[in-house]
Amino acid sequence: MRHYYAIAERGDGPTWWITFPGVAGFSAADDAGDIPAQAQDFLETVLMVPTGKLPRSIEDGATPPTAADLADFEQPTIVVVIPFVHAEAAKAAA
Repeated sequence: MRHYYAIAERGDGPTWWITFPGVAGFSAADDAGDIPAQAQDFLETVLMVPTGKLPRSIEDGATPPTAADLADFEQPTIVVVIPFVHAEAAKAAA
């Protein structure tokens, strides 16, 4: 299992927009409790694209975004650690 930093910024109402540093695109969660599942789904989707590449994991030395990295995001913004195992890797390990 790898862990990745995601940035979640509050949208309108209960919505949270989720991005990963170094990865194009975004996901959305209907409320804060859905952030991990939606972020994991986004990472799976990235791997479905032939040129898709995951961001650097914490285990590979990724560092958390700094306050300066978050300056352009709407507030409130939170940094979330997302655990992730690619579904194909999980099946192979079972």
